[in-house]
Amino acid sequence: MTLLDTIRQIERVAAGQPAVNMIVRNDIFRLSSFSDARYGVFAWTQGQHTETAGDGVRSFAFTLIYIDRLTEDKGNEIEIQSVGIDTLGNILRTLAELGIDYGDVTFTTFNQRFLDECAGVFASVRLRVPAVGPCGEGFGDFNDDFNDDFLIF
Repeated sequence: MTLLDTIRQIERVAAGQPAVNMIVRNDIFRLSSFSDARYGVFAWTQGQHTETAGDGVRSFAFTLIYIDRLTEDKGNEIEIQSVGIDTLGNILRTLAELGIDYGDVTFTTFNQRFLDECAGVFASVRLRVPAVGPCGEGFGDFNDDFNDDFLIF
């Protein structure tokens, strides 16, 4: 499974969550550029990805984020964070059902001002997916002497 395939699955699953009304890709601070943001917001950023030789598994590091707007008195802060943990956890469990495994997850709550005063939670996770193929893929040496690259009759 490629990085692009994995991201598409993450977004598809997130879009199906009742608490998610908008997705922000690869940089949570892009949320500040949306004056018409539709909360709750799901966002993701990438970390360092790894692949161990010989095990046929890729490990993609992501930070998954849930954000919602605070009320004027900020009385919904803990509710937003609770919904965020449940939503991100459900996204991860659904991905696992689709064959995208994950290990331990660390949830961190926060308050942050974007265009709106918000609260939320982010989850640091490594998603494990099957590598694209068990063997390396060979390609022709398309240099100027085509004799070595092609069988010509």
